[in-house]
Amino acid sequence: MKFLNSFSMLLFLITFMMSANQLQAQRGHGAGHSAAKTKVIVKNHPNRGVVIRSRHRPSKVVIFHPYWAPKKAYNRRWIFFPKHNFYWDNWRQMYVYKNRGVWIINATLPSNIVNLKIDDEKSYELKEPEDELDDVYESNSVHQTEYKSGE
Repeated sequence: MKFLNSFSMLLFLITFMMSANQLQAQRGHGAGHSAAKTKVIVKNHPNRGVVIRSRHRPSKVVIFHPYWAPKKAYNRRWIFFPKHNFYWDNWRQMYVYKNRGVWIINATLPSNIVNLKIDDEKSYELKEPEDELDDVYESNSVHQTEYKSGE
């Protein structure tokens, strides 16, 4: 008799815990609850901020503020400047430009445009899939066509 009471109590507890987990899994996912609000916390970093969002969004979004445009915010790795045909790499904080037919990666701009005020130039963030490319310049002809300089 004690065995049956213990077994039925155990069965009741297991059933109760499973139903409680089921209810918890439904919370906030179309079960009549309103969506959680996005909470954004910005942590300071010299050239970028990390934004942490609610549990329903990606956990980290990196926002870049290049030294040449501290008031601008970029979300992508690559910034393309079509008028002068060069790139800025937000991950490495380097310029990528063509010099005598060879692509150069350098911390400074080439001498022919070194005095350029970059933050005033028309620029485009490249698409997210290109963030993973280290040799984004391989698609330079596509970028030149897609992002016209607007001269």
